[in-house]
Amino acid sequence: MESTETEKNEEGWWEFYESFTELFEFFCDNTTIHGTIRLNCSRRNKMKTGFWVFLFFCSFGMMYWQFGATFNDYWSYPTNFAISLQSKQVDFPAITICNLNPYRFGQVHEYLNKLDHLAEDTLSALYGYNGSLHLHKDTEILDLKDIMDNITVADDGIFHLDTSITLTKIKTDDGTREKVGFKLCNSTGGDCYYRSFWSALDAFHEWYKFHFMNIMSEIPLVLEIPENLVQKFVLTCDFNRHMCSSDFSHFHHPTYGSCITLNGNRSQSKLWTTVQPGKMYGLSLTLKTDQNDNMPILSSAAGAKVMIHSPNQSPLAEHEGFDIWPGTETSISIRQDQVNRLAEPYSECTFDGSNLDFQLLYNSSYTQQTCLQSCFQYKMNETCGCGYYFYPVLPGMEHCNYHKHPGWGHCFYKLYEKLLDHRHSCFDMCPKQCSETMYQLSAGSAKWPTSVSEEWITKLLANQTGYNRTSKRNDLAKLNVYFQELSLRSFDATPAVDIHNLLSTMGSQWSFWFGSSVLSVAEIAELVFDVAAMLIIFGYRKYGREKDENPNVNVYVIQTDGMNGTNGGTLPTSQVQEKPSCSEDKNDSQPA
Repeated sequence: MESTETEKNEEGWWEFYESFTELFEFFCDNTTIHGTIRLNCSRRNKMKTGFWVFLFFCSFGMMYWQFGATFNDYWSYPTNFAISLQSKQVDFPAITICNLNPYRFGQVHEYLNKLDHLAEDTLSALYGYNGSLHLHKDTEILDLKDIMDNITVADDGIFHLDTSITLTKIKTDDGTREKVGFKLCNSTGGDCYYRSFWSALDAFHEWYKFHFMNIMSEIPLVLEIPENLVQKFVLTCDFNRHMCSSDFSHFHHPTYGSCITLNGNRSQSKLWTTVQPGKMYGLSLTLKTDQNDNMPILSSAAGAKVMIHSPNQSPLAEHEGFDIWPGTETSISIRQDQVNRLAEPYSECTFDGSNLDFQLLYNSSYTQQTCLQSCFQYKMNETCGCGYYFYPVLPGMEHCNYHKHPGWGHCFYKLYEKLLDHRHSCFDMCPKQCSETMYQLSAGSAKWPTSVSEEWITKLLANQTGYNRTSKRNDLAKLNVYFQELSLRSFDATPAVDIHNLLSTMGSQWSFWFGSSVLSVAEIAELVFDVAAMLIIFGYRKYGREKDENPNVNVYVIQTDGMNGTNGGTLPTSQVQEKPSCSEDKNDSQPA
C-alpha cells in the first residue's frame, strides 16, 4: 500500500489539475502579476473579491487601450529630424546667370513686329496712350542658322496673328471695380474663360506673352549659342582667386535671354571645392547688362537673373532665381543644408523618380519641380493635344499655337490655374526627393562703381576684355557668391517610434498597470495552454460517457491521473468501466 501511494504522489511528465478551480487558485497564488493573489485570498468576502475582479479587469482594459494607441502611433510611421552640423570642405553650387535680354530671331521677326504694333494699338484703345514704345530701336536680330546647324523652322505662310484676342476692361460683379484681361474660348466657342488681373501691367504682360508663345511655337525652347555671344555678357570670372575654367554651358532662353551656367558639369564639380569661407574664396563675376532691350515688353527689366542650384539639377528659370541691378555690386552668402528623408513606409519620397508613371522631360536628377512640370506637360498633351511652350516636349509632341490647335489657350489656363492653386493631380503623382540639397541665401548690394572710380575701372575692363560702353547709364554689374561658413547642416529623418521604442513603451505600460515583466506573459500563455488542454480532455471524457450509455457502440475510456474527483466535470464512478488486465483477458479466453 505504501509503495502504491508513493507512486501516486510522484510527479509525472504530463499532469493536470483536478478542476478549473484548482487551476485558477494555483495561478493566482503563484503568478508574478500584482493583484491576482487578492482574487484568491479574499474569496470568502464577496465584496472584496468583486472589487479586486473589477479593479483587475479595469487595469487590464486600460493597458490594452494604451497598447492600441501605441500601435497606432507605430503604424502611422512618424519621423523626427535630427540636426547635425559638420565643418568640412563643401562643393560649390552651380550658378546660372541670364542677361534678361532675349534675341529677336529673324525667322519670326515679322510676326513679332506685328505683335508689337498690336500692343501699341491696345494701349491706345484702353488708356489713350498715343506715344511710341520705341520697340524697334537698336534691336538686335539673330538668325538661327548662324548659331545652329540643321535648324529648320516650319513657315508655311498660314500663320496670322489672332487680333481677336485683345485686352479688355472687365467689370466686377458689384460694378465698383474693374479688372483687365482677355477672353479665351474653346475650339467650338461654347465655353469661354477670362484671364484677368487687378494689375493692368500684369495683364498686359500676360496677354503679350500668350501671343508670343504662339509665334515662337516652332522655335526650340532652349538654344545652345556660341561662346562669343556669352563673352559679351560675362566680362571677368574668378573663383578662389583663380580664373574660372572654360568648362561651362551657355544657352538662350526666349524670355531671359543669353544664359551661362558655371559648375553645371557634374564630372568637373570637384574642381569647384571651397577651402575657405569669405568673398575672396568664392565666385566673382563682372557682367555687362545691356540697356538696349530687344524685347522690351516681354522682358522689361534691366540687369541679370541669378539662379543658384545643385550641379546635377537643371536651372528652372520660370520658377527660380532673383534679379540684380546694373550699376551695383551684389554679394550673396550661402549656407548649405542637406535634407535626408526616410523612404517608404515613413514617407512617399523618391531618390531618382524611377517609380513614376511617366518619364521626366529634363536631363537632370529628380526634383519635385521638374516632376511637376513634366507631369503637367503630359496632361497638356492628353487634354489639349499639344505642349506648353516654356516646358520641354518629348519627340512626337509639339508646342501649341492657335492655328494648329484652336482653343488651346482656354484648355491651358484651366489646367494651369489648378497647378498654381495646388489642386492639380500632379501634386499627388510627384513626391518629394529623399535626398535634397538646399541653399540658404543672404544678399546685399551697393552702388558700383562709384562716380570717382568709374573712369579707371572702365578703362581697365576695356584693356582687359574689350569692354565698350553702349549706354549713357551704367551697364556694369558685379556679382560675388561665396560661402558664409564652411559648415554643412544636415537634417536627417529618423523614426519617431521604432521597434525598440515600441517594445520599451509596451514594457513600461505592462509594468505600470501590473508590475510584472515579460516572464509574466509566459505565465499567462501557460494558463491559456492549461485551460485549452483541460477543455479537450473533458470533451473526450464526455464523449466516452455518451458512448457508455449506448451499448451498441464500443466504449473508449480515457483515464487521467489526478482527476478522480467529482469537480471539474469528472465522470461518475458507476459509468467508468475498469479495463481488465492482460492476464485476466488471457485467463478468460481459455476454456474451463
